[in-house]
Amino acid sequence: MIVITGVTEGDEYEAAKRLERRLLDLWPDIAQSKADVVRIFVGLKMHGQKMEDLDLVVIGFFAEARSFDVEWKFYPRDGEPFTPKAARVRNFALVIEVKSHDAKGVRFENTAAFVKYTRNGDASWQCVTEKNRSQMFEFKKWLDRFGLDNVHVQNLVLFTGLKERDLPRRPHVCIASDTSFERILNVLGQVSGIREKDRKVTLSYGAEEAFARLLAPNSPLFETIAPTPLDRRRMDLIAKSALQDAWLEDLGERQILLKGRGGVGKTVILLQMAYRAFDQSGQRSLVLTFNKALVADMRRTMSLLGVPRSVERGGVAIETVHGFIRQLMLKLGVIDCREGFLDGYETHKSTLLHYLLSGTVTGDDLAETIRSDATQFDWDLVFVDEGQDWPGDEIAILNAVYGPKRLVVSDGVDQYVRNSVADWTSSLSKGESKVRPLKKCLRMKANIASFVADVAAGLGLDDWDLEPNVDAAGGRVIVFEGDLAAEPARIAALVEEARELGNFPVDLLACVPPGLVVKTAQGPENEAAAAYVEHGGRVWDGTAADVREHYPIDRDELRFVQYDSCRGLEGWTTINYDLDQLWDYKASQWLSEKHTHDPLLETREEAAARHAARWIMIPLTRAIDTLVIGIGANPGPLRDVLRKVADRREDFVEWIDLTRSKV
Repeated sequence: MIVITGVTEGDEYEAAKRLERRLLDLWPDIAQSKADVVRIFVGLKMHGQKMEDLDLVVIGFFAEARSFDVEWKFYPRDGEPFTPKAARVRNFALVIEVKSHDAKGVRFENTAAFVKYTRNGDASWQCVTEKNRSQMFEFKKWLDRFGLDNVHVQNLVLFTGLKERDLPRRPHVCIASDTSFERILNVLGQVSGIREKDRKVTLSYGAEEAFARLLAPNSPLFETIAPTPLDRRRMDLIAKSALQDAWLEDLGERQILLKGRGGVGKTVILLQMAYRAFDQSGQRSLVLTFNKALVADMRRTMSLLGVPRSVERGGVAIETVHGFIRQLMLKLGVIDCREGFLDGYETHKSTLLHYLLSGTVTGDDLAETIRSDATQFDWDLVFVDEGQDWPGDEIAILNAVYGPKRLVVSDGVDQYVRNSVADWTSSLSKGESKVRPLKKCLRMKANIASFVADVAAGLGLDDWDLEPNVDAAGGRVIVFEGDLAAEPARIAALVEEARELGNFPVDLLACVPPGLVVKTAQGPENEAAAAYVEHGGRVWDGTAADVREHYPIDRDELRFVQYDSCRGLEGWTTINYDLDQLWDYKASQWLSEKHTHDPLLETREEAAARHAARWIMIPLTRAIDTLVIGIGANPGPLRDVLRKVADRREDFVEWIDLTRSKV
């Protein structure tokens, strides 16, 4: 049987139907066969991968290998080309990129195919063969995540606007609108690196068991993300909520700075603006942040919204700052490999900036770099999250590549965590930038916002000016005194309470200090997450580097991150383990670093405490409905403030002593 799954309209779907007809031309009986299966997935989403969208994925499995006529010589991995005496196919796994360009929009350099795009009036050529090859490797990485690493995958490029006569001499991976399926099998014989065996060839891309798993109902190929109510709320905020026309009119005309404290929704507003630029004018935007956990979170939202990141259609891409700068260094020859990139990061940045400012890389060179690798570098707008943390050289690099007018910068005011506060506007003339102050709390319900304001005042942050959202009434705070990590039943109860209100575990957020991530023989272990799993829960543990690369796709997984990675994230309920450890950690960190301070105004210890207080405000502003704080029993400045605020706000703040009570 042949089954087409996924998107049911557009060029990719038409290509899938054409491929189905070609298969039936070769083997008419396959339509009724129960033993032989060909699945064509249209618009497949590889949730959590850097490259998420695939035009077509074709998986074929035959109970008995099917014969086909040999048309050309095959090219083995080792040895000379030969013409097989006979050829069969047992199974195959194909990643196919579909292009509808006509002959004027396609050119070939040897066997590499390039397609023409026009953006903002400028024509550029993209190597679709290389893009398709990258998709194949990304697909294999995605399968590896699910233990399906023993399936071979082949990439193909389908030109629906070309005929076979328009293609270069084979071997290559391109096929055309009139390419028969038998010829496609011959192409696979040429490019797959088959092994010669008595000149009788059987194309096989994996064992029968591997393909059975690949086509099983629980295969990742059939996996979809079901949005939670909180997801839908965020999606509505991004896609449906109105932004002032003036904010959108400024895009690309002047630099925009969004200034506000935690909880005002700066990250969501960045995504709103990027989405509007795509939806209204097909612009292509890059969002940059330091936080890998936030990258995963934003990619999840964009995936649920169905926003692409393609050169031809526009869209939104979300990357880490270091990842983007690394790609730029590789492209401009500053470094020649990815390994050890961060070891010499400061030196590499200095070299890159020198290239850009000295004329070593000219404006024409830069324009050609962007044209030649449009997927990575051709952006109409660049949105910068956590802009207050950017060092001057990284700001200068971004300005040199894209210019200040393409930049939209989110400034977290007191949320800076690096040594100095970034300056984005010093080199700009009057009128070249526009500051948009944000003061109204959009995330936290009113009670939580009031609690956070009281804590800020108690910690000496007298300039805290966040306005509670009176339209979002309610909210509660729970302070657990004692070892909250040892009480997973408490966490499970909070999860169930949220579930009863229509939320899912993935809508919640748990934050831990570095002290709760301990070394074991098997590697780092998040003790709080491990305890919750032992109690029967499921987690997405963003404290693990390999997990943090991919966003959660299971609604029943409770998200865990370290405090250092919590900025920009939110949760219906947020659980802050050992918050006093965060205070101690950040104060000690500040004291160990070479910071300057004014001894006439404060001691080093007071300056360190002020730094720790600013950090405390970041996790305290992540919650929407319920803010949970775990704190030790030992006296300290944070505990004292929390106790005083809890006593004053006892109508919605509950203090539970875990040393005296058990669930």
